Amino acid sequence: MKYIFLFFGIIHLLLGDNLPLTFEPRISTNYYSSGSIYHFNKSGQTSITTLGLGARKTEGAFSITGLFQFTSAHNLSYKSTFFNPDLNIEMNRDYIETDNTWFESSNLKIAYKTNSFLASFGKYNQSWGHGKSSLVLSDNIPSYPQAGFSWRMSNALTLEYLIGSLSSQMIDSSSNLLYDNVGSRNTYYSRSIAAHRIVWTPSPSITFSAMETVIFGHRAIDVHYLMPFIPFWSMQHYTGDIDNIQMCGEIIWHFKKDIDLYGSLFIDEWRPEWTLDEKNRNWFGYQLGIVGHNILNNNDLIRIEYNWTDHRIYKHRFPINDSYSYDYSIGFWAGPHAEELYLSYKFNIKEFNILANISNVKRGEYSSQMLEDQYNNILNERFSGNTEKRLFANIIGEKPFLSNKINLKLGVQWIDWENPGFNPLIPNNNLKEIQKFSFYFGVSGKTDITFD
Repeated sequence: MKYIFLFFGIIHLLLGDNLPLTFEPRISTNYYSSGSIYHFNKSGQTSITTLGLGARKTEGAFSITGLFQFTSAHNLSYKSTFFNPDLNIEMNRDYIETDNTWFESSNLKIAYKTNSFLASFGKYNQSWGHGKSSLVLSDNIPSYPQAGFSWRMSNALTLEYLIGSLSSQMIDSSSNLLYDNVGSRNTYYSRSIAAHRIVWTPSPSITFSAMETVIFGHRAIDVHYLMPFIPFWSMQHYTGDIDNIQMCGEIIWHFKKDIDLYGSLFIDEWRPEWTLDEKNRNWFGYQLGIVGHNILNNNDLIRIEYNWTDHRIYKHRFPINDSYSYDYSIGFWAGPHAEELYLSYKFNIKEFNILANISNVKRGEYSSQMLEDQYNNILNERFSGNTEKRLFANIIGEKPFLSNKINLKLGVQWIDWENPGFNPLIPNNNLKEIQKFSFYFGVSGKTDITFD
């Protein structure tokens, strides 16, 4: 069967329509007069400049896209990125004898597409869910190597699958002996993810999704999770109940032509017979939202979304199975023991694009003691310890120039932040609150260089 698939792939490659190879150099710089949410102080400007080179090529049914980016930042706190849904860093490096930092990233996606099937592999990100945030699989983490497919099995059913390699950031001291001759380098235990999702659209007005992920450590690939059609929950029991299974269900109601109501329920663990007990195993997270187009104006977009996560989710009794990569949560960007109310409105005024949004987020502790308690069925009251709260209000105007090759952005931001720099793993309360107004300026440019 695989040889037949390969044969038709070659036919598509040779006879399909070809597009030229295109490179896309790009540059962007962003300036925040008071640092916005990129550091924990009341004042101090922050700037972030990125140089990038993208490329794309289509050959029949095959396509390849890639992007390399190098970023240099002034007055950016690396720890702030763990409480920021818009920035993640694979590896943070300091310049010599300065406070500036730099980091880089690379993405690649190779895809084969037919009318009903899409297969892909490379190093990239994807997010599952209808919300701005995702509870189960988000693009908040750095891109990671993965392979998978999306198969439209019928007009109403679609199956998606992926298997990927995450970064545990857990040092493997035994392997480090191999790299400790002149200087030293850290190596890390492997952490992997497999996920599948089935999307059912029984009518034009309703869509159901059922998602399941498994996080497993100390092996790059596990044959048990290479079977997309078998529940991982069952396979995990077969392998000895050592991995981290998570499930999520989502419903989208296309209420009107341009309005969707949606909700998700994330399940990390559930013991049905204890559901109504004070002490229970209901390790849940949930999301409720509404998104509408063309509501107050043509081409506008309104979104209201609420996310809530229990303190017992995403973390596992075996840390190698935590639902994290590079210490960023794979699911909701604020992690466990958190909640956020998010509102945004996008609209156009002539050639100006305007975005206004408000994020009111709060998170609490998830210490090692709380992790031990949850497996001993000891209930910790929500937000009973130290917490971090942040109100972030933002309005930005964008104006494209030269056929969208140049974009100019201007904006203002207001931040009211209680206990900034809070570390949920090592709880402490700095008894610090900052309020600041930050002026934002950004400019970006890109162009295509085509080779026929």
